Amino acid sequence: MDTFLWMQGNLVADPVQRVTASGLKVTKFRMASSGRRYDNASAGWVDTEVVYMSVNCWKQLGLNVLQSLHKGDTVVVGGRLRFREYDAPEGGGRRQAYEIEASSVGPDLSRYVGTFGKPMRELPEGETAAVPAQVSDDPWAAPVSAGPVAEETAA
Repeated sequence: MDTFLWMQGNLVADPVQRVTASGLKVTKFRMASSGRRYDNASAGWVDTEVVYMSVNCWKQLGLNVLQSLHKGDTVVVGGRLRFREYDAPEGGGRRQAYEIEASSVGPDLSRYVGTFGKPMRELPEGETAAVPAQVSDDPWAAPVSAGPVAEETAA
């Protein structure tokens, strides 16, 4: 069984996209998360230890993260916790790391106000896009169809 978790924190650097050997695109970023607790001995609030976590975002999620998020942004990430072992560069020995394979990433709306839109998708060669619906300034209004484009004909 996979361990699914939610984590809130701040990006410590801008997201970076890489292409795997098989040609898939993955966007990676690191986030830092810490809490606060009340300490009776000092009669005040103290910060808890910082947890750093790497996050992997595949396919469309990765493209959306790359276009939307930047260093310092506060995000909420949901995904599967993964354990990975690897060889450190330059003979540094064997290393271990926990990572999140994200299924959801979003700005923390307790700190931001967002405007959302659907991303443009890449079309295969030779295909053309349909005429998009017109967008209203009223967020509760139904989309207005652009309708077919009439061609002028000579009579």
